[in-house]
Amino acid sequence: MQINIVLSIFSGLLTGLSFNYSSLSFLIWFSLSPFICVIARSKIKERVFAGFLFGLIFYGTSIFWIGKVTTLGLVFLLFYLSFYAILFSLLGGYFLKKPLRIITLSSLWVILEFLKENIWCGFGWANLGYSQYRNIYLIQIADLGGAKCVSFLIIMINVLIGEFFLKKKFLLRKAVFVLFILLVCLFYSHYRLNSLETQDFIEVSLIQPNISQESKWRKPAAYSIIERLKILSKETKKDSLVVFPESSWPVILDEYNSQDLREFISKVNRDILIGVVLEEEGRFYNTALLLNKEEGLRGIYRKMRLVPFGEYVPWRNFLGFVKVINSIGDMSPGDDFKKFRYKDKNFSVLICFEDIFPLHVLRFSEKSDFLVNITNDAWFGGEPQSSQHLSIMTLRAIENRISIIRCANTGISGWVSFKGEIEKLKNRGKEVFFPGVGNFKIALNNKRSFYNRYPQTLIFLCSIFLLGVVLVQQDTLLGSPTGHPVG
Repeated sequence: MQINIVLSIFSGLLTGLSFNYSSLSFLIWFSLSPFICVIARSKIKERVFAGFLFGLIFYGTSIFWIGKVTTLGLVFLLFYLSFYAILFSLLGGYFLKKPLRIITLSSLWVILEFLKENIWCGFGWANLGYSQYRNIYLIQIADLGGAKCVSFLIIMINVLIGEFFLKKKFLLRKAVFVLFILLVCLFYSHYRLNSLETQDFIEVSLIQPNISQESKWRKPAAYSIIERLKILSKETKKDSLVVFPESSWPVILDEYNSQDLREFISKVNRDILIGVVLEEEGRFYNTALLLNKEEGLRGIYRKMRLVPFGEYVPWRNFLGFVKVINSIGDMSPGDDFKKFRYKDKNFSVLICFEDIFPLHVLRFSEKSDFLVNITNDAWFGGEPQSSQHLSIMTLRAIENRISIIRCANTGISGWVSFKGEIEKLKNRGKEVFFPGVGNFKIALNNKRSFYNRYPQTLIFLCSIFLLGVVLVQQDTLLGSPTGHPVG
């Protein structure tokens, strides 16, 4: 029992660390194997406890930065996410006793990742595949089945290693099979990187104002913040789209003070996309405004996927005593997949953590030439959260084969190409917590991916496979193919 506890904690720690440091991302290729060994040799109660320990340590290590904003929220989230690790431990113990366990456990894991993204508010952070966002010669398979294809491959290799330690012998046929799959993935990535072509370009200028969260909504600071935005705007190209981060306008915009924003546009003399908190009929919206230097307002996108407890409180009727983290109050969600047009290009905007939802991003990618993510990650103290957020966006770009621009208040700002290539705004090697301007030429590709057209293919195949294994085993237990009991 004690060794199982040690192995579960050790496994969770290594898996979590692979998300915190890009130099340690290789750990994930074997970090889950101790946990799999624990599952294989434990009884049901022990598997529940092992799953809880693994989940608690894994997610506690990878998303500890949430505690910088809300300790209670972090604790609640860790217990919730550990539930999925417990499910994997329980069901994994069942499938480890069945044939084809290399595929069944991989299928089980990606199905649980899918459920984690889509049940309740959804939280897809720290899905295994995201850890490999810099491994550009492997992750191109995401355009077939999403980032979960990479997660599938990671679990396959971990199960193989786990079986090796359990059986104390080299499993040649399984090793050859896994090696073959890995080589196919590498060959496919090489092929896609060489076959994808740039059809067009667009120029954008990203403004990273680096406004502290403490002063962001203080009225005395509004004037100095606007002046900083003006100064930084002068460093941008006049003929480019100038992008400001999420809620970078330091005053809640309503019908009475919109003139201030119009004057700002007049002085900046640029076409801009800016994050604004908008008040309409007593409701607050986290929005992105596209403003033309000559014609004024060209479009509004109201954020659709809000951050629970950060922008609104779920089940407000039952949790009326809980306050949201932001200083404004409960936000209202938008309901329109808004498309903007700049020059002759269509684009869509993702605000803050909307890019962690694959199906949400997929909807915006349809009939868009590129995407823009505006965010404010100042809450979380920089790294490793900033790189983790970028890693998710990188897989979204490859999944849909669409370039995504990222403009963050404190960084990381830059863009990711439809191949997963990353270009960042830097200042003497720094990537976060500095004010700056980046002028970028964005490569565009107008051919969306297989995943963009058929996003649920991998989940469907994994579900059918697991169901098939269960039904075949049930048939074997009940009797022979003729229906007679097996003697």
